[in-house]
Amino acid sequence: MAKAQLKLLLFLIVLGITLGSMAAAYYIYDKILRPDKRIQAELATIKKSDLPPVDPGAKRFDAAIELIKAGRIEEGRDGLFKLVTQFPASPTCIEAKRIIGEINLDQLFASESKTGKKDYIVQPGDSLALIANKQGTTLDMLIRLNGLMGTVLQPGDHLSILPMDFSIRVDVSEKTVTLWRKVGEKEFFFKEYHATDVRLPPGLRVPVENGMEIKGKAAMLDGKAILSTDPRYTEADKWLPGSRGVRTDILLRTPPPAKPPVASTPAPTEPGIPDLDDAPEPGVFLSREDLEEMFALVRNGSKLYFIR
Repeated sequence: MAKAQLKLLLFLIVLGITLGSMAAAYYIYDKILRPDKRIQAELATIKKSDLPPVDPGAKRFDAAIELIKAGRIEEGRDGLFKLVTQFPASPTCIEAKRIIGEINLDQLFASESKTGKKDYIVQPGDSLALIANKQGTTLDMLIRLNGLMGTVLQPGDHLSILPMDFSIRVDVSEKTVTLWRKVGEKEFFFKEYHATDVRLPPGLRVPVENGMEIKGKAAMLDGKAILSTDPRYTEADKWLPGSRGVRTDILLRTPPPAKPPVASTPAPTEPGIPDLDDAPEPGVFLSREDLEEMFALVRNGSKLYFIR
């Protein structure tokens, strides 16, 4: 009888332990494992959905715009510049760069702005081109800054002079042309332009070691170069040649006119030899308005860099 009771007691103990283990396992599953699986399933569903990714730069952009609207232009521009620097992949960066460029231009041409400006008294024998060259600025900037209607100067005339120290960076992959301005020892982003196309000439490898220089700025009208004293100067397309030494490697210019269709069948070329007449013309192609703007800022000797 005692043995039977002992066996029953042991059975009940084992049963209790088994049931307790099962209850503990169910508690762990119900309170911990099942919620975790549900969370993981929800996260997987979110990842698979078409919800737009969170843009970390959006709030910074909105905050900077509010500062600009409130008249705190400098603070707003600085906020946009930090956005572009810290979150370059943000979709707001394109608009941020455009606004930064417009603010910089407005301040550069503002009559009340005194930053970097100095007064120059015209000397006998001076011309606008000579003054621009000696003072490290551009002829177009002199005309715009002083509201000149012509190029005739008289000794004793007073001119506002603003040195122009810009460099150009062409991003071949993004097809962007960016102006950087140097003031003192610091260089900062000034404005970005979008090229319609970038076609590198054969033999030009990117990045270009030591860069190039803008040499021989040209105003072109009907395929011919004209002088700044020509009445048609303002109507002309402005070209910026990028050179190394005496060789011009590439032009920043307006797109070339489309070639007329060939009526007759052209003569076949030898196998392996390209038809140079059909080869696309190299260059960095920008709108006429953008080149007009750059022409006033960039001078002969300005650095030109190509990057990817």
